[in-house]
Amino acid sequence: MELCIKAYKDEYKSIVSDLISDNSFVREDIIGCLDRCPQCGWIVEGECGVLAVGVFTGASKKTSMTLYVKASKRKEGIGSMLLKSLEESMRSVGVEETVCDFKANELEKSFLYKNRYKHWFHSNLMAYTGCKLIVDNHEIINYEDKYYDECQKVFSESFHKMRLSVGLESTLSLPSEKERREYKENAENIFVLRHNNQIVAVVRIEDNEIDAVAVGVEHQGKGYGKSLVSYAVNKLLDRGCIKVTLWVVEGNPAKFLYEKLGFIAERTHEFVVKSIK
Repeated sequence: MELCIKAYKDEYKSIVSDLISDNSFVREDIIGCLDRCPQCGWIVEGECGVLAVGVFTGASKKTSMTLYVKASKRKEGIGSMLLKSLEESMRSVGVEETVCDFKANELEKSFLYKNRYKHWFHSNLMAYTGCKLIVDNHEIINYEDKYYDECQKVFSESFHKMRLSVGLESTLSLPSEKERREYKENAENIFVLRHNNQIVAVVRIEDNEIDAVAVGVEHQGKGYGKSLVSYAVNKLLDRGCIKVTLWVVEGNPAKFLYEKLGFIAERTHEFVVKSIK
């Protein structure tokens, strides 16, 4: 079978969507990545049409990638060929390390391990489909640019502590003007909880997802996380979302809070990483 690898173009979008008809989660993920980074996408075409698609998420030193091969064409070397092209493309724009995640299963695990990807961690996708939640009487307001330094500190220290607690390597993230601009542009989706004129917790939402939530390390265990997650759920329900989702790293005790609020684990993903320098 003669195969051809081509750069992704917008006219392939409906073809790619039809290709991944057997997995709505993967379809939405790949289409979303292609919409954001069309210049980072590749397809594999054969005599009978598009057989595989892959995409990475930008030209930073560490980026994520994902790929999909038509079910009937797996184990024929198509995935390895596409992965090699993706890695060459990433390397050409300065990517040094790539991350991939997949619903935990032996088939995909074997494929990625064979291609020298190494286990990083497991994470659970949790979903809430209930009614509005009760929010305790805390001061919760929209993010403003003047709060950047406080919010960055809360996120940095909280996630650093969490990663170390589950056995992951971690360093504190540093403030940057690029991140500050991104926060400002996304201010309508970031909310802060203040206590005694101090920001003690921050949450960020995106589409129907609670994208990130953090409580300052010295303020944890005081109910601030519960209030802010409940507020975020209600905000997304008000926007018309039927289901609210979030990811939680396996071993993170925050999972118990989410379960108490009514979130249910829907799927577990394994995250793997590879140096491509």
